Amino acid sequence: MIFESKVPVANVWTAPQSPRKIDQMVLQDSFKIKEWIDQQTYEEKLALCEENLIQSQVLLGERVIGLEETDGWMKVVIPQQASRKHPQGYPGYMPAKHLKQVKEGHAPVASHFVSQKKAMLYQDGQADMEVSFLTELVAVEETSDCFHVVTPAGTREMNKTDVRPVSSILSMTGKDVVDTGKQFIGLSYVWGGMSSFGYDCSGFAYSMYKACGYLLPRDASDQAVQGTPVTSSHLEPGDLLFFANENGKGAVRHVGIYAGDGLMLHSPKTGRQIELLSLSGTSYEKEWAGARRYLPSERRNGHGS
Repeated sequence: MIFESKVPVANVWTAPQSPRKIDQMVLQDSFKIKEWIDQQTYEEKLALCEENLIQSQVLLGERVIGLEETDGWMKVVIPQQASRKHPQGYPGYMPAKHLKQVKEGHAPVASHFVSQKKAMLYQDGQADMEVSFLTELVAVEETSDCFHVVTPAGTREMNKTDVRPVSSILSMTGKDVVDTGKQFIGLSYVWGGMSSFGYDCSGFAYSMYKACGYLLPRDASDQAVQGTPVTSSHLEPGDLLFFANENGKGAVRHVGIYAGDGLMLHSPKTGRQIELLSLSGTSYEKEWAGARRYLPSERRNGHGS
């Protein structure tokens, strides 16, 4: 069965037992993801990773496949987030009350996406919920300054200036990937993060590429075996850079976006923020595990090869 997320940003947990006491606020029907992030201590944020509590996130309206429901939890896979963990998409668990079943034949294709870092949805003129960059929406009516959009939580209004047509992303280049990512410099890292309230390293790369019309696998280890290998002397803006344990010979542990001129744009780790970093003289040089190019040549340069 196909479902859609009814909340602005929903955590996809490793198991129904994963949420801690502080996580109870994001298991409710209505919650603010930013408050949950801000109220955690550094140690609590680090535990999301070190105790393997969260797998990923989905945005409002993002579709998942429900595999089975037990005690209010739905085992799901996320089709748009490819992973070696499951052939149908990224796996995990979500509170069933955060999901709305999509009736067969009643799944309109999104016409617009949120192009600002965040945007407010309104209900009868009142601010209702803040949604993330890249949230996809179906516009059914419009006025001079707003769209009426259909969401799994019901019809809402939003400012036209906060969205762009999905069709506008078809000719993006590697430079566009970098430029899109630069607006998030200073945003805090969140393990499992797939929203503009906080990205992890691979979630950041995934989302910046998605904003430019290209779907990557969800995790850095999967991203590192897709695309076309590129040598360090032939890097171009938008290429993904990979880093691994054991001086680059072990498991891939990090990914960044090459920004040109020896610079990397990336979301480093818990307690840090998205930054533009010169690779020269850093520990990343010792952990270098290769680079990959995803965009075809005509998509990289804006013209045919």
